[in-house]
Amino acid sequence: MRPGLTRAGAVVGSGAALVGGLALANRLLLIDDLPPTLPGAPLDWTWRGWRVRYTTLGSGPPVVLVHGVHAAASSFEMRGIFEPLSQRYTVYAVDLLGFGKSERPSAPYSRSFYADLLADFLAEVVGRTEMLLGSSLSAAYAVAVARAQPGLMDRVALVSPTDATSLSPAGRAFGWLLAAPLVGTAAFNVLASHASIQSYLRKVYADPSLVDEPLVEQHWATAHQPNARLAPAAFLAGALDLPFSHADPPFGGPIAAPILVVRGSVPGIGEQASDGALHALGRRVTIETVEGAGQLPHDEAPERVLALIEGWLAETA
Repeated sequence: MRPGLTRAGAVVGSGAALVGGLALANRLLLIDDLPPTLPGAPLDWTWRGWRVRYTTLGSGPPVVLVHGVHAAASSFEMRGIFEPLSQRYTVYAVDLLGFGKSERPSAPYSRSFYADLLADFLAEVVGRTEMLLGSSLSAAYAVAVARAQPGLMDRVALVSPTDATSLSPAGRAFGWLLAAPLVGTAAFNVLASHASIQSYLRKVYADPSLVDEPLVEQHWATAHQPNARLAPAAFLAGALDLPFSHADPPFGGPIAAPILVVRGSVPGIGEQASDGALHALGRRVTIETVEGAGQLPHDEAPERVLALIEGWLAETA
């Protein structure tokens, strides 16, 4: 055999071995399911043919909690306020499609995709809610629903609200890379490694001692479900951004319902919405700051956040 053909065969063989190794590594890092993360009844709702998981607990007027958006996002984020709120309300914590225990299909993830999902969840599952609470980027979807269908809620609560990612062009390109089946999965496994998750959480929490092994492990498990990279890929690419100033119907216009904003005093990752942008959302906007807390004040200081929420609900009843 000629030397050139031998070298070519070796290159092809090495490439095949590399691809096979990546595929095997990707498969080994998958887990089939997540353990329950909240007390209450886990239920499924079918939306556009896909399975959306939500957990409900308590009795009384309904309130809906929606987690933020990141590589390991899920309704686990609401663990600090979920059960206490159920003492007076019927609480719904939903895992957005592509996150948590919901299905993670190859879907057209976009800002309108999640705004529509949230509006339909309220209309079909909950009915009119006493309060719709959105965290981080999900606050933008809560705002969009409040503008488009004000009859679905009495009040809107926004925790550490943001309306856009603040990534560089390289970060956006990385989001597009994650959508690729083989290389994207391998890249996402690096992004969602234990070390990377720990580093991320230590920037999100003001108190780094809260970032313990069980917390990191739960986030790691969430990020290693089949197709876990797809929705975060859209997020990093900027497809999920929904600026509060978006003027096109149904995203524009003032919100008539009272709005509560809760945020920590310690900056987290990315830019949060300014006071001016938040006050522009409606005529009745209350902004509260939880001193010493980071980007997840409802998990870092749940008692104080719960007191703010319940006091505001009583005041605006």
